[in-house]
Amino acid sequence: MNNRILMAERIRESIGESLILLSPRSRNRNALLTEYLSKSDEAYYCALNQAADLHGFLEQLAEALKDFDPNFGAQCAQAASHKASPAECAEALVADLKRAQPKPTYLVVDNADLLLANSEVGREALQAFFGRLSEILPDNLKIVINSRLLDYQMWAGMVYQGAARIVDMDNDLMLKESFFDPNRPDVAYLEVYGLAGGYVFVNGKPITTWDGPLPRNLFYFFVDHPMVTRNEVFDTFWPNLPVKEATNVFHVTKRKISERLGYELTEYSGGFYRHSDRLVIHYDVADFEKTIESARLNPPTDPNVWYSAIRLYRTPFLYKNDMPWVAKRREQLRLAYAEALIGIARLYRTQNDTERSIHFYLRAMREVPQREDIHRELMSLYSSRGEINKAIAQYEKLSDILRRTLGISPSKATQNLYNKIRAGKL
Repeated sequence: MNNRILMAERIRESIGESLILLSPRSRNRNALLTEYLSKSDEAYYCALNQAADLHGFLEQLAEALKDFDPNFGAQCAQAASHKASPAECAEALVADLKRAQPKPTYLVVDNADLLLANSEVGREALQAFFGRLSEILPDNLKIVINSRLLDYQMWAGMVYQGAARIVDMDNDLMLKESFFDPNRPDVAYLEVYGLAGGYVFVNGKPITTWDGPLPRNLFYFFVDHPMVTRNEVFDTFWPNLPVKEATNVFHVTKRKISERLGYELTEYSGGFYRHSDRLVIHYDVADFEKTIESARLNPPTDPNVWYSAIRLYRTPFLYKNDMPWVAKRREQLRLAYAEALIGIARLYRTQNDTERSIHFYLRAMREVPQREDIHRELMSLYSSRGEINKAIAQYEKLSDILRRTLGISPSKATQNLYNKIRAGKL
């Protein structure tokens, strides 16, 4: 599925909600924003340019939207000047939007994180404002909110009630129902991106400091190992320390992790450390491996199954970390990524889409350059397109790689294919 089709699908899914929240973690967020702006001839757009309280936000909206309707904003301006309540501010905005000419279908608010950048702005006031807004917006008008950070706790109630939807090109946060359930106010949403730069977010807020590399490394180990014994932890991090000293360091490090997260990451039960029930965890590595395993068990006929895994693999696993367990996992995941690239390339070939097949085989070759079967597939594909010179060049490239890295020549099967291509017998 190409990005335009996927974006159209995400927009179609959000038709029922009044408030559309673009996930900051979606790598296609700006493209998705553009898609919303192009969905209607009458999309109003406001990019906040400075931190503001609720009334300052209304003033910025009123000024920016005059570019679309020179008479826009009388009610917003009055509400702002009189320091109206959050509900009254929402009603003023809707009144102005109803009077606007031309009629907007979408109101896009960009740089919305500036609302929470002002220490004087309380989450409760914003919740009341947007909550009332979602209740009184006309059915044919949607508010699209784009932000570099998204405070999930602020929006949880509205998402759960169906008034708001988080739109994400890479994973659907709507599936995390337990996080958005207001009956579980003590649950936090933890996002961990081991395949996308190693970023960590708690309730949409980034963890930027770890008080040294050890808490960060132990955090990732726990996330990557949902059930692990204390001995396994000690053998990985402190194999040469006496048990008593390792125990002390372990508990100090665990406490630092809890301080950074604001929650306990693990709980101890039955001899194992397990993920705490107070956290709903989105871990891109787990999603990646689950997709790969599913494709292994049930070879897909739809390329999108493989593509959903490929899209998750943005960078090598924790690529700046050289701990032995990380390096081992990095290699496992890299080979799984190559498997996904080969899988989608083969599928495209069965569909006679040689262009896409070649594209993904070339990407796979960069990950596992010594795999002769990939080079043979490329040689065969080039030959089928009449690109004999490329097929020959591919064989020569393989020969060079094998000679430099392993001191061997291509196998008989590869040599036979090469000879047939040169002789025009393929």
